[in-house]
Amino acid sequence: MKKVVLFDLDDTLYDYQSAHKKAMDAVYLRMKKKKKLSRKEFDEKFLASRGEIHRELSGTAPSHSRVLYFQRLVEKTHNTFHPEDILELYDLYWNTLLNKSKLKKGVVSTLKKLRHKGYRIAVITNLTAHIQLRKVSKLGLTDYIDVFVSSEEAGREKPHPSPFLLALHKLDSKPSEAIHVGDSIDSDMDGAISLGITTVLLTDKKNKSRLEPDYIIKEIPEVLEIIDNIPKDI
Repeated sequence: MKKVVLFDLDDTLYDYQSAHKKAMDAVYLRMKKKKKLSRKEFDEKFLASRGEIHRELSGTAPSHSRVLYFQRLVEKTHNTFHPEDILELYDLYWNTLLNKSKLKKGVVSTLKKLRHKGYRIAVITNLTAHIQLRKVSKLGLTDYIDVFVSSEEAGREKPHPSPFLLALHKLDSKPSEAIHVGDSIDSDMDGAISLGITTVLLTDKKNKSRLEPDYIIKEIPEVLEIIDNIPKDI
């Protein structure tokens, strides 16, 4: 019998991509005031910086750290270490992203109905705990979440089993009692499938992966229909 629902955060409960674009626009405009840098040059140097950090810290929460991305970016553009600029860009990025972040349609009503039905809810997310906790608070999700697990806390990133198992441990539940909802085949579906957790992929695109989630939805409220139709003995 299903007792808990695990949710990814970025691009599952809120629209990360849109907020990220606005945040990067703000960062570029701030950098442009100090360095003569075209948008193309900025994008290329940022992508190179991010790629280097990902390769060097692969599989760990800090591989997503914007402060490390911006440190590497400033080192490339300034040819020196400049902490004030690094911290300024870091704060500008996250403050802009948080202010521009919006929950996806039907998220709050879905979480309320799940709680009313007796399900406990967890958020499992890659990235560092501090900024992800800020997102949860800013988005007004605090009252609807029982358990929060970041890859920083778990020590490994999804799709590694650790974040999922830690969340289940906090919920005192087994994989067979859980449903996981996420937008990523590689991290969300792969990780949950490996543990025997029922999987729900949130996407408006055709799944071309070798992995087959149990369900595919386009909007979060569809989770309620799936739960209502799952046999009670499964």
